[in-house]
Amino acid sequence: MPVTRRTVIKQFLYASAGIVLIPSCVQENKSKASILLKNFSITGSEEAMLAEISETIIPKTNTPGAKDISAHLFLLKMMDDCRSKEDQEKFLDGLKAFEQASKDKNGKSFSESNTEQRAALLAALAAVKDKGNAAAEFFSTVKRYTVQAYTSSEYFLTKVQVYELVPGRYHGCVPVKAA
Repeated sequence: MPVTRRTVIKQFLYASAGIVLIPSCVQENKSKASILLKNFSITGSEEAMLAEISETIIPKTNTPGAKDISAHLFLLKMMDDCRSKEDQEKFLDGLKAFEQASKDKNGKSFSESNTEQRAALLAALAAVKDKGNAAAEFFSTVKRYTVQAYTSSEYFLTKVQVYELVPGRYHGCVPVKAA
C-alpha cells in the first residue's frame, strides 16, 4: 500500500498533538495556587503558608478564623490588583525571607511549626522596628490585609458588627417627649 500525502499529513498532525499534550501530562512537584493572579505567581505551598499565617493572626475559636473566610485569597487579590510591581516583588522577597526566618528560628518551615512556635515567630517579627527587614515588612502587610479581609467579611458584618445601610437609623441627641 503506497503512502499518500493524506496519510503523512494525518500522522504529522497526530505527532504534533502528542508533542503539545506531553507537558500537561508531566507532574510537577509544585502544586498550583487556587487563585489566578495576573501580575505575579505563587505556588500552592506558598498559598497554604499564607493561609496558616492568616489563621495564626485570627485563629478559629467559636467564631470562624481567617482561613475560614479565605483572608489569604483576599490578600493575594489585593496584592495582585492594587499594588505596584515593586511592591509585589518586595512581597515575594518577603515571603521567602519569612520562610527562611521560620527555618532559622524554629528549625523547620512555618507550616510544619506548632502553634506556639508560630505565635512566637509572629510576635518577634511584629516587634522588629527595622524598615529594611523583608520578613517583618511582609508580616506587616499580611497582618494588615488579613484584618481588613476579616472586618469586611460577610460573617463580621452580619454577626459581629451589624452593618446598616445608609442612611441607617437616626440617633438624635435630644429625646422627644411630646409632639
